[in-house]
Order: sequence, then C-alpha cells, then structure tokens
Amino acid sequence: GINAEYGQNLEKCKDMIKEHKAGSTKYSNDELWRAQYAVFGRIHPDTGHVVPLPFSMTGFSPANIPICTLMIMPGTNPVIASCYQVLNQTFNAGFNYCNRNASKETTTTQMVGGYIGAVSVAVSVATILRRSITSSPRISAGMKRTLATFLPFPAVASASMCNIILMRNGEFFNGVEVYNEDGTSAGISHLAARNAILTTALTRIVMATPIFFLPPAGVAIIERATTLFKRFPRTRIPVTVALSTLGLYVGIPLAVACFPQTSILAATKLEPSCKPTGEFVYFNKGL
Repeated sequence: GINAEYGQNLEKCKDMIKEHKAGSTKYSNDELWRAQYAVFGRIHPDTGHVVPLPFSMTGFSPANIPICTLMIMPGTNPVIASCYQVLNQTFNAGFNYCNRNASKETTTTQMVGGYIGAVSVAVSVATILRRSITSSPRISAGMKRTLATFLPFPAVASASMCNIILMRNGEFFNGVEVYNEDGTSAGISHLAARNAILTTALTRIVMATPIFFLPPAGVAIIERATTLFKRFPRTRIPVTVALSTLGLYVGIPLAVACFPQTSILAATKLEPSCKPTGEFVYFNKGL
C-alpha cells in the first residue's frame, strides 16, 4: 500500500516527480513510485488540483462498495431500487466532473443535463427490464429473483454512457488540447475529443461488468451448490458485500489498464490545425 505520508503530502509528491524529471537522483525508485501512485490517485492531470477523496481513484472503491451492494441486493422494492439508481448516478456525476478533461471548461447546463439524462435512463431501463421480467409467465419465481439482481448492470452501463455523452458534449464540439511528448501544446483536436469520450464510455462498461456480474453470479452459485444461505440466512449480506468489494477491486484496475487516463494518438490522424513535433500526441481522456 501507499505510505500515509505520501498520500497526505501531495505537494511533496508532485515536487519529487518534477525534480526527478529535471534530472534529480536523490530519491529512490521506491519513493518515486509511491509518489507517483499518490499523485495519480488524487491530482487532476489538467488542473493540478487535488480531487476530493470520494471522487478520486483512491476513494472510488470504498465509496462504491455500499452503493453497489444496495443495488444488487435481491428483493428490493422497485421504488427503493430507483432511489439507489439515483444515488449511484449522483455519485457518478460528481466523479465525472472531478475527473473530466479540464482543458475546456464544462458548463453548468452540461453538468445538469448529463445528470438528469443519466438518472432518467438508469431508472427507465431498470424499470422496463424489471417489469418485463416480473410480468413474464414463462420465467419461474426463482429465476425472476435471480435475474432481478443482474438488472443494475444494463441500467448503470447505459446511464453512464448517457451521462458522459451529455456532460462532455462540449468537448465533442470544441475539441480538447493535445500535447507533445515534452508537455508543450500541439493544439486543439476534435478527433482526440471524440476518442476521449468513446474510450471513457467503454471504460465505464468494462469497469461495471465484474462489479455487477460477479456478486449476483457468485450468490446464485452459492445458493444452488450449498445450503449456506438456508442454514445461515444472515450470511447473504456479508457475502454480497464481499463479492461487491472483489468486483470493484477487479473492475477498476482492469478498466484503467485497458483504457489509461493519458491517451495516445498518432500525429498523422490529427487535424491540419494541430502542430505536433513528434509521431504521437498525448491527451487526458478523463476517467
């Protein structure tokens, strides 16, 4: 884990990395990696500002454990389930804003539109699918209960895509700033903006897959293969929490590994207005 000193003294970590890039050799490799982890987890790459802990990569998993667990608990009343979707999208709106590409400012209208759109889509998708399942005479009561625990995935995936597209449509129209390898600006690119929005949407789907599939699948397997829940009914909640936690700690590294926050684009694909100095340019796609 990251030493608490590094997580608390972020300015020191930023200075260590800057000194290393300038040629300093006074820090060990272990110290530099700890500083890099702390900066990546809490510092916005565009603004250099500290991201509030619940909306940072460092705090994303702990903040999501109770939210995800609530959404996948079986037997939840439809109204309560809709409230959990609203809670989740409220958190996502804050996370999207705090981890956006900040080379172009996001307006209040875009933020509100993204939030309302995401909440509407999440609740609508979950409600429609729930009604389709519960009203089907061909599905047994046990299977309906099992399928209901998987409903959060399509609701969250579609809402996340809607949220990102609506909240970041300014990037689509205005472009984002791209940088040369030495950190100098290479111009504003609309192609990079489209790439950023698309890969961020895909990141959320990859991230959500183990989070919302692993717990209900694991609970269903335990229920069918063992008598644990029949003998000890109260174990269902801690097992679900444990599987939700596992899903988060699998999904987040997987998504970040597949789609890193700093994206690379070939200079040959840029608009003529951009002035790259090398073969590739770099930009913050967001999280």
